[in-house]
Amino acid sequence: MKLDCKAIRYLSKDDWRTLVAVEMGMKNHEYVPVSLICNIANLRYGGGKKSINNIHKFKLLFHDARKYDGYKLTYLGYDYLGLKALVSRDIISFVGNQIGVGKESDIYVVANDKNEEMILKLHRLGRVSFKTIKNNRDYLQHRKSASWLYLSRLSALKEFAYMKALYDNGFPVPQPIDCNRHCIVMTRVKGYPLTQIVELRHPRKVYSDLMNLIVRLANYGLIHGDFNEFNIMISDDEEITLIDFPQMVSTSHLNAEYYFDRDVNCIRSYFEKRFNFIGEQYPKFSDYKQSLYNLDVLISASGFTKDLQKDMDDLTKEQDDDDENEENSGDEQTSTTNENESKDNKDNEDEDDDEEEEEDEEDDDEEDDEDVDEEEEEDEKVDNGQMKKKDDGVKEITKNMKGLVNNNRNFKFSDVNEYEPAPIVLRKEFIDEMNVLENVQAEPVVEEDVILDEEALEAERKREQQVRIANRVKKQLTKSQKTRVSARNTAKSRSRTEVKNHINAFI
Repeated sequence: MKLDCKAIRYLSKDDWRTLVAVEMGMKNHEYVPVSLICNIANLRYGGGKKSINNIHKFKLLFHDARKYDGYKLTYLGYDYLGLKALVSRDIISFVGNQIGVGKESDIYVVANDKNEEMILKLHRLGRVSFKTIKNNRDYLQHRKSASWLYLSRLSALKEFAYMKALYDNGFPVPQPIDCNRHCIVMTRVKGYPLTQIVELRHPRKVYSDLMNLIVRLANYGLIHGDFNEFNIMISDDEEITLIDFPQMVSTSHLNAEYYFDRDVNCIRSYFEKRFNFIGEQYPKFSDYKQSLYNLDVLISASGFTKDLQKDMDDLTKEQDDDDENEENSGDEQTSTTNENESKDNKDNEDEDDDEEEEEDEEDDDEEDDEDVDEEEEEDEKVDNGQMKKKDDGVKEITKNMKGLVNNNRNFKFSDVNEYEPAPIVLRKEFIDEMNVLENVQAEPVVEEDVILDEEALEAERKREQQVRIANRVKKQLTKSQKTRVSARNTAKSRSRTEVKNHINAFI
């Protein structure tokens, strides 16, 4: 969708009031009635209708009169409202060319009064290329439905929050400047998308920087979720800048391991295809233990719910209570030690008498235990002999199954070592080519000549002629029936006897 900002200078105050009134009315209506627009804008019916017609002329509103006379905002009208707010704050003064298009947003170059270039990102959810936004994102949360304009606003606010938190913590992201409705203004990054880079001077350095960035995000409790060559900017000095954050999730998400491994594999596969660089070392989510900083809690990232936040609060309270209990228990232990010493002296005297009686009983039990141990040793020898016989039987089975095992796969019974290359199974076509290269003559295949009699040849010629005639007749029948309208006269409705008689007439 093209952003034409020329009409902004021609809109009056009443026109802006009607645009805001339509936006407010769309909270409860899909199409806002004209009477409600006039009431919200505090305009008379005649003046309100005039401003509506003026706005509709510039394609800022969409009209529907099937059930009642109603209007709703278009994306261009929503763009005008966002730009008007940014212009009134002295953040934007000029709008330039479009430099990027995505499935969720459009990107433009803008500037302020000091001619400082910035980036304007307009979120446009609901396109044909990405209609499943309501299933793939958790913008709605507990709601069942919402307009695309409202979802675009939620997406922009979420991305602005991520960008601001990451920039404040020293991550290589653009500096966020301001946000209004579905518009985000940020600084312009000096660099190019990684997809446009054909060759890198130091691919190992760039690869390690990207992997370290993924790990650093995980240490802060975040996973990018779309960490690929389209969302990575690289400068002439091979410095990395990360963009596009609406799909970020928390490390406490149910599918956090899937998203983390997907980001890592995207970079590995791209470097292998484009730069012929294979990264041997790469991070795994299984090695991740616990985040050092809870940035996902501050931003309320996707996957970090209120229940998890309550659990975090309960854990912190329990830790504080444990610390207090340890301090109190230390004072109580010093007072109770003196009382316990006096009790221990009395208990020791009673224990000495009991030990003498127990020693006499143990002597009698030891004699009985020796007889039992001798019987158990004999039973163990018999069991060991039976186990050895079973092991010998298993070895014989494995030898017999060698021929049934495919050595290309790692079965339990295969004798192929892990470090040796597995044997390759070739087709017959490739075996012939290999024999030619190795100067090995393959055994020639002898084809037997089949000699036919003259009578058999004539019979075959007649049969082929009949088949040709039958095909011609079927084509003529189908062509003649195509022009007719009635379905009863088609070739399919005719009986088989009629068709055979028609064919025999030509023979």
